[in-house]
Amino acid sequence: MLRLTIANKISIGFGVLLVFVLITNVFTFRTLQKNTDLNHEISKINLPSANAVNDMALLITNSKMLIVNWVAERKDTKYKKQLINLHDTDYERIGKRLDSLSNNWTTKNKAEYDTIKLTAINLFREHKKIMGKLSSPEDYNSPIAKLYGSSNIEEGQVVMVLTDRILSKLSILSASFDSATDSSILKMDKSFNDFENIIQWSATILLFVILIVAFTITRALIVPINKIKKNIILMSEGRIPNELKVSGSDEIGEMGKALNDLIQGLRKISQFSHEIGNKNYESKFTPLSEEDELGNSLILMRENLKKASEDSEVRRTENYQRSWASQGLAEFGVLLRESKEDLEELTNQILTKLVRYLDASLGGLFIINDDNKNDEYLELVAFYAYDRRKYVQKRIDLGENLVGQCVLENETIFMNDIPKDYIHVTSGLGQDNPKSLLIVPLKLNEEVYGVVELASFNDIQPYQIEFVEKIGESIAATISSAKINIHTAKLLQESNEKSGRLTKQEEESRKRIEEMQKTMSRSKIKEEKLNKEYLNLIDNNKGEIARLKETNKNIGNDFKEVKTKYNNVKAAVDNSLGTYSLSFNGEIIEANDQYLQMARINFNELKGRRLEDFMQDDKVQNPEFQNFMSELLSGRVLKKLNQYFFGQQEKWFYETFTPSYDEDEKFSKIICLVFDMTDIVEKERELKLASNKANEIVKKLKDRML
Repeated sequence: MLRLTIANKISIGFGVLLVFVLITNVFTFRTLQKNTDLNHEISKINLPSANAVNDMALLITNSKMLIVNWVAERKDTKYKKQLINLHDTDYERIGKRLDSLSNNWTTKNKAEYDTIKLTAINLFREHKKIMGKLSSPEDYNSPIAKLYGSSNIEEGQVVMVLTDRILSKLSILSASFDSATDSSILKMDKSFNDFENIIQWSATILLFVILIVAFTITRALIVPINKIKKNIILMSEGRIPNELKVSGSDEIGEMGKALNDLIQGLRKISQFSHEIGNKNYESKFTPLSEEDELGNSLILMRENLKKASEDSEVRRTENYQRSWASQGLAEFGVLLRESKEDLEELTNQILTKLVRYLDASLGGLFIINDDNKNDEYLELVAFYAYDRRKYVQKRIDLGENLVGQCVLENETIFMNDIPKDYIHVTSGLGQDNPKSLLIVPLKLNEEVYGVVELASFNDIQPYQIEFVEKIGESIAATISSAKINIHTAKLLQESNEKSGRLTKQEEESRKRIEEMQKTMSRSKIKEEKLNKEYLNLIDNNKGEIARLKETNKNIGNDFKEVKTKYNNVKAAVDNSLGTYSLSFNGEIIEANDQYLQMARINFNELKGRRLEDFMQDDKVQNPEFQNFMSELLSGRVLKKLNQYFFGQQEKWFYETFTPSYDEDEKFSKIICLVFDMTDIVEKERELKLASNKANEIVKKLKDRML
């Protein structure tokens, strides 16, 4: 069955119009062809034939008059020549025309024409007989010839009878052609009238057919297209219209079905987008086709959003882990900055904080005891289990069990499958084995200071392991600092004792140096005096000269011995204390390695500089410092605690300034002995700050109580 598509409907409509137009054109063509034939018959046959017949009739009539004139005229006149020409050329010319035209005549007319031709032949034969008998003027003198001619041209005689017969036949033939022409003209008029009527009816019928086709096309195209357009406009505004009621199997019906499919697809897309908006990335959606760009794009968007959501969840987890780690680092930073001198209390606080922060169940903190370099071992300094401390095995040798092995390998040990007999946690609910075990070395700059061991019933995550490793470095630094502080405190005490002794020794050395300088000065004067005496007496007493040489030698040996003692004292001072020397205008001219190490500066940065270059302005403007050099130049020994800034480092030095003189007892330089008090000052500050905080807390508590 033929499907009535729009093309088929339009083809049928325009086909009807085309058939009607073709019929009209065929009829018009036939009418025109018929009229053309009639016109051709009139113009090419009837009218030329009638004219030729009339010309023949005129020629026969002329021949009648000319033959009469031939008989009547003796002389050769122009009329005789006309008759001769008529016989020779005119008749033949008209005869040829009639012969040509007679091919299209009717049989009757042809028969009439044949009769006329035979009669004309007989007539012209009679003419020639007469013309032959009266061919010259002398022939007219013959009564017989004259009589023959006159008798034949009279009425009722052969020439006239033949002539009248021909003219009668020609008249009948001419009338036949005129009648045929009139009949053709009447037929043409009737044909044109019929053609006019056909044109009028054709126009009416064509208009009616056009209206029917237009109405059909309008119903088949315009109305459905307007409905489709309305829905498309709604869709262009972002609204999803109701589905169309589709009827028909043409292109419009297919468009309607396709639009309905599109509406259904958009509604599914809208629902799918809503589900995606609600973060339901598992929502099912089927594209309209493999080439559905929007549907495939939405599926791609869903996958991208799903991946983005997963990535966002990963980032959220990572952010949480970073935040958790940052907060833990900050809290432990506060705890470690507020570290106390009591190492045991500090380690217990660190371990308790670490176990609770990781939500672990058990923990232990071991520190390497290296008091005896030949017997280093791990000492348990803190232990935590269910919020109460327990004291188990205090000593673990390096390499012994997992803890000792962790120190030797200098690597973190993490286990999810803990041996049953390795560790047990006992509580009021019973006894159980932890699920995860983490052992982290407390190392700083690849040097291990201890180990922290944690056990948990939960899985310890990688970021928690990384956090413990980072905290381990801070704990190692704090333990190192605490051990250094403890050791420094001991050294400070010893240093204070040594400082007292050194101060006393320094005073004694200074006195000895002064005495030695005076002795050396006196010895030099004495030596010069002796040399003069020696020169004066050399000629008088050689023995005395020898004695003086021996005395001079002894004095030189004494001077070398004093100088050696002085150098030994100076070396002892250089090895135990920092020293530097100032010129008379306050510029640093020399410094020992101990002082450069304490100040953490090289000598090129120090040479030629003044002390005030490393002090704050308020210290320099202090009157006490302004009188400092003048007091030193007066010979006084000054002791003072000074604050210096070498770069960004703050240093507190307890300094003893001693003026030094040359052999002439003139001022040479100022020697300064330096003891580093920076750590002590910082401890005092921390204690003062802690005291202030405690006072503030007490004040706040008092205010609350009030």
